[in-house]
Order: sequence, then C-alpha cells, then structure tokens
Amino acid sequence: MTNAPDHSQQPDVPAEPAESAEPAESAEPAGSTEPAGSTEPAGSTEPAEPVEVATHDEVTVRRAPKYPVFLIMGALAGVIVSLIVTSLFPFQEGEGVASTYGYFSLWGLTFGGAIGSLVAIIVDRVSVRRAKSVTAERSRVDAPDEAVEGDIES
Repeated sequence: MTNAPDHSQQPDVPAEPAESAEPAESAEPAGSTEPAGSTEPAGSTEPAEPVEVATHDEVTVRRAPKYPVFLIMGALAGVIVSLIVTSLFPFQEGEGVASTYGYFSLWGLTFGGAIGSLVAIIVDRVSVRRAKSVTAERSRVDAPDEAVEGDIES
C-alpha cells in the first residue's frame, strides 16, 4: 500500500519542474506534456477493455477407468476368495487356521490384483472404441496491461 494519490486525485495539468542552478537538459521531447515519472502512454485516458479470445478445438471424449481402483478391488476380491477356499477344506492337526489363511491370502492378493489389472485394461480398450469426437470451445479473457503509478513495494 502506498501513500501516493490515486489516478482520480492527480492534477489535470502537469506540474512544472522547479528551476535549478543547472541548465535543464531533459531526455523527453520538447512537445511532451506528460510528467517526468508517468508510465502511461500519451493518448491513454481511459482503461482498455478486456479482450475475449475464443478458439474451437476437436477433442476426444471417453470414460477411462481408474487403474488403482481396479487393482485394489481385485486384490480385495482375491483375499476374500482365499478366505472362502481355506474355510472349505479341512485343516491338519499341527497347522492353525490363521497361518493357512495368511499363506493363501498372499496368493489371492497377488492373483486378484493381476486379474483386476487385466479387467482395467480390457475396460480401457472398450472405452477407446466408444470414444466420441466433439468440438470444444475454449474462451480466454485477456486483461489489458495496466500502468502502475507510484512506487511498488515488495
């Protein structure tokens, strides 16, 4: 925030530079009416309007599967199937239910994840065939460059 006056508070007539002992050698042209520190162009009195740019593009729309979801769901299904399979068969006296289920659940997790990944790839191939090509309009609004008056604080 600066203490500099707003654009509406600036005087209409530019202030004359104070006379000094040195000869006045100005870098500005003789016919210039702009103050020495002004950053606005000479003919700009009103702010410029924003410019809207619209382009049309040809895009392909399709529903693609999310691979991690298929992988996780396949792995969970494999663990559940291994639980069902281990509970259907009788256990030996020296082995417990938990150790047998743990061993088979590792296989069920691996094969279930692989099957889930294959299903995701098949669904992805089917979605490529069902893809539709449409025209999309992309609009962009370009704001005009604004002149900054005064000091910029960082």
